[in-house]
Amino acid sequence: MDNGQGTWPFMSANLIEDPQATHTFQDDLELSFWLLLWMALMYTPSSESIRPRSLLVQQTFESEGQQKWSVLLLQTILNHNAYLPNNPEPPLFPNQRSLYLLLGDLADLFRTRYWIPELVDWQALETMETTENVVHGLKEKLSAYQYQQCQQRLQDHRYTIKCFSCHLEGSDWPEDDKAVPQELTQKDSWEMDGPKKVTLLQSKHVLELLDAEEQRQLKPKKA
Repeated sequence: MDNGQGTWPFMSANLIEDPQATHTFQDDLELSFWLLLWMALMYTPSSESIRPRSLLVQQTFESEGQQKWSVLLLQTILNHNAYLPNNPEPPLFPNQRSLYLLLGDLADLFRTRYWIPELVDWQALETMETTENVVHGLKEKLSAYQYQQCQQRLQDHRYTIKCFSCHLEGSDWPEDDKAVPQELTQKDSWEMDGPKKVTLLQSKHVLELLDAEEQRQLKPKKA
């Protein structure tokens, strides 16, 4: 999973934390989330200004992925209430509700790989299961119950595929949904003579693709 220049940008948080860990199919399922998020950040207009988006891309995909845990566990950029009326925080992708909800559901699923409910949460679930006349839907809101459900869904690939399918069938996808390359901006590079501004017009991954396309066009065509 090493591309010769560090960790592969889309590998799971589990393999980044422990390169010696056994590579499982759950790691491959989680990869689908990171690939989708990267594509969305690089080619979909977002509510983030250029600088925060650039920092997000760098820290999540280009700097050993140290922010991946934060994205999953804290869901710092995926707020499930973002589309509710009068919500002060706009959704990350304002015009892509289905995409945003798909990313949120996948984050909920994979976050349980790195989080275990506390004892009090399990006790609350046990009490709920032994209590008669429980209010409908109350147990489903318990964190321990949600953890159990996600752990079961991670035992095979079918739920992840179903999650993609259900959201792709949604009616909130724009009709003219073409890729729009997003500009990245500046970052601070500390050197011996002090901070130096380095302009990043695109992610290094996009640059690699552009370089490959440029080389292809420069090749002489066969007669």
